[in-house]
Parts: sequence; C-alpha cells; structure tokens
Amino acid sequence: MRPPSLRDPRSIWDVLAVLFSYVLLEYLVLQVTGSSIIRQELVVIAIVVVLWTTWAFLRILSRAG
Repeated sequence: MRPPSLRDPRSIWDVLAVLFSYVLLEYLVLQVTGSSIIRQELVVIAIVVVLWTTWAFLRILSRAG
C-alpha cells in the first residue's frame, strides 16, 4: 500500500486520507485549545482543504475519462 499523494492524487483513497487527517487534526486542536483565533485559522485551513479536494477530484476524473 502506498502513502497518499498530495501532488498527484490517483484515487479516492488519497482524497479520503487527506480529509480524515484534516478532521482528526481539527478535532485534536479544538480539544486542546478553544480559542477563537485558532478557530479562525482552522476555517482558513478548511477552505484550503476544500479547494484541494475539488482539484484532486477533477484531476482523478480527468484521468479516468
């Protein structure tokens, strides 16, 4: 089994691994600190993750078609 690739996602499993890692990171950070500044930073990171996910899905679909 290969590790997930951020630069060259090849399957849905790469995307799911990144999303699961982000959710776990966000959960752990919010458990340790509940600061509003930290929440704002996590929103910015969430936007980046959503944009990357969209790009990764489009890249995977373009290879399949």
